[in-house]
Amino acid sequence: MENADILEKDREDSIYNLKEQGIQFNLSQLPSLVVRIKAFFIDLLILLMVFATVSILIDMIGNVPSIVKGCIAVFMLYLYDPILTSFTGGTIGHKLMKLKIKQLQDPEKNISLLAALLRFFIKGMLGWISFFTVTGNVNKRAIHDLASGSIMLKK
Repeated sequence: MENADILEKDREDSIYNLKEQGIQFNLSQLPSLVVRIKAFFIDLLILLMVFATVSILIDMIGNVPSIVKGCIAVFMLYLYDPILTSFTGGTIGHKLMKLKIKQLQDPEKNISLLAALLRFFIKGMLGWISFFTVTGNVNKRAIHDLASGSIMLKK
């Protein structure tokens, strides 16, 4: 084995400690930025397909009340991610990429709906900036993970 291979193996096997909280994660448990971005685009495609299908159905039905259209739009745009994250541990994109979002303090538990809403809105406000902080964080936590007390892990 070459020195570079040994160093990479040591890095993968090492455990990073969140000293202030006494929590440890093995690097092999943490997804890469690329995997997280893939999950995001899967969710985006799913939402686009659902939006297109719902739009076609609304046109076919005709005379759908504005309140129904508004509720559908709010769910698809603002509640898809937080509801699935808090109740199932991740969105469909996360599931397909074998990811889960858990509480930092107790990685066996999903984050609360309030934490998931906070996570979603910070991610939305900061956009790609939030994702790119993953590479500079030893535990690969984005700004929205830091703010919501969550961590994304591989299943």
